[in-house]
Amino acid sequence: MKEILNIKNLCKNGILNNISFKVYPGEMVAVMGPSGSGKSTLLYNVSGMDEADSGEAWYNDKDVVAASEDEKAKLRLNRMGFVFQQMNVLSNLNIIDNISFPAIHALGKKKEPEIKKRAMKLMEEFDIADLANRMTNEVSGGQLQRACICRSMMLEPDILFADEPTGALNQSATKAVMDAFVKLNDEGTTVLMVTHDSKVAGKCDRVLYILDGELKGELKFEKELSKDSPERDTRINNWLTSLGW
Repeated sequence: MKEILNIKNLCKNGILNNISFKVYPGEMVAVMGPSGSGKSTLLYNVSGMDEADSGEAWYNDKDVVAASEDEKAKLRLNRMGFVFQQMNVLSNLNIIDNISFPAIHALGKKKEPEIKKRAMKLMEEFDIADLANRMTNEVSGGQLQRACICRSMMLEPDILFADEPTGALNQSATKAVMDAFVKLNDEGTTVLMVTHDSKVAGKCDRVLYILDGELKGELKFEKELSKDSPERDTRINNWLTSLGW
């Protein structure tokens, strides 16, 4: 199977040092490491949100590092989805309008009825359809993050980039949000996720460990091991301890 991401010797301003790895279609991959290790910088450079100093970041047949700003913007809009710890919602819009707004901006006002229909379908899938007309300050953090996941999926991206998507959530909200990510992944969306949380990483197929801008290790789970198995969390914690974290 051909990879969806192929990262080769990626470097950025002393923060990333010759990072190389691949991600295959349908995988959910976590990136872990101490604060300041370069995790978020890696995500931004791989997706073209930031510009690497050298190396290659192939998304299918396009090298994001070498692409023009217009090409990067089109890739991010049409083929990539993004979810962040800071949810970046518009407080003057209700939930369904927040979910719909980027797609309406991209596709035009004439498409609004069709876009709103898709937004509602996604909200139903993630159990927040009853919140469509609520304002952003009238829902919980977990509900708002699920709305952000819906927003990221409006244009049906091939890959979803997530930077600490559960970092500001409590345990029950984290579970609901991760259930949403697992559902998307089971439906075929590739996910590359930065996290500090071993339980979150345990829902992924593989975990990459970064320290001081270098890739120091990789842990892969067998497909037979359920994503709900507590053994995953134990394995990750033992692995991280062996790496000195």
